[in-house]
Amino acid sequence: MPTYVLYRTLSEMQPARAIEIPYEADFQLPIAALLKENAALTCIATPNSPSGHAVPLAELRQLAAGLTGVLAIDEAYVDFADETALPLVAEFENVIIIRTLSKGYSLAGLRLGFGIAQPKLLAGLFKVKDSYNIDAIACQVGAAAMRDQAYKTACAQQVKEARSQLRIDLKNLNFRVWDSQANFLLTQPPQNAEALYLALKERGILVRYFKQPGLDDKLRITIGTEEQNRLLIEALVHLVR
Repeated sequence: MPTYVLYRTLSEMQPARAIEIPYEADFQLPIAALLKENAALTCIATPNSPSGHAVPLAELRQLAAGLTGVLAIDEAYVDFADETALPLVAEFENVIIIRTLSKGYSLAGLRLGFGIAQPKLLAGLFKVKDSYNIDAIACQVGAAAMRDQAYKTACAQQVKEARSQLRIDLKNLNFRVWDSQANFLLTQPPQNAEALYLALKERGILVRYFKQPGLDDKLRITIGTEEQNRLLIEALVHLVR
């Protein structure tokens, strides 16, 4: 199963060699293969995109303990998940947790993210960071959003509840739906996925279709508002045969 494609893109922009180790069909983390490569930087997205699955903390701990390089754990979707890898930061000097305000905080347009790691690792990052810092408006907005944890948590809970209902509705339409810890569902429709994606697009309903091996028979559907989810299901009732 693929993961966030930007890792590959960014490595190609640098004098770096990217090594991609795919998940097994059951989303088991390929720990042995990752340890064998022992890369300078190992990136793990959990919850993963586009699958939505989360890697158990015990498996991440085993990986961190065996690597000599940096383990970057991408928790962009963690606000919709049941578990975080934050405890590993206190345990390992080579672990950094990276997060964004784009998902759980509903601030995608702010383009603001942050990393959590021990001082030694952060000091190394400061040596190679861009000379320009985050702009003042982003700092103010981001800080205000982080202070209001009650609102963020309430919004994330709404998404989680809507995710559960949408999963049921899709399964009732004979979709295969994978368990998700993110704000989207990976699904396999009962008919051609690309044709269904195009038919939904004609109706003004946008879902994600990835024309690549392992995903070309699937759709990734983001959890919308109650009204948006209702319109999606109504459209699928007419389109799925």
